[in-house]
Amino acid sequence: MHKPTKSKLIQLSLILLVAGIALPAGGRTASANYFNNLYDNIQQFSGLPDEINQLKSNYNQALQELDKARIASERLQQQNLTLAEQNSNLAEQNQQLTQMVSQLQEAEAARNRGAERIKTVAITAVALAAGYFVIIRVLRFGMRRTNRSK
Repeated sequence: MHKPTKSKLIQLSLILLVAGIALPAGGRTASANYFNNLYDNIQQFSGLPDEINQLKSNYNQALQELDKARIASERLQQQNLTLAEQNSNLAEQNQQLTQMVSQLQEAEAARNRGAERIKTVAITAVALAAGYFVIIRVLRFGMRRTNRSK
């Protein structure tokens, strides 16, 4: 196709499209409908300030809620920092207490070992003393028997 023919075809298509949109189906034109639409549009336009005020109110309410949420978030962050600090302090105290408990357990074990050693020494001393007296008595008895038999 040539350019002039192509452009004429496009223009004709656009004119038909506009005519199809502009003219209502069936070829009836209702002027009352036009005035009703105009009246409805004016009513909608007059209601816009109320809608704008409502939108402003909703926007301000959303801003207030956002501000409350921000303040709550900051408060929670501060609480988290405080709790983290307390947690580190408690962990340090826990470590100190663990060391103290281990030292006390070592001291208790050393005391028990010392007491066990003293107990062993005492039992050994008593056993040696008893053994000494028993051996002395047995030797005396044996010597008396051998001396009597001679």
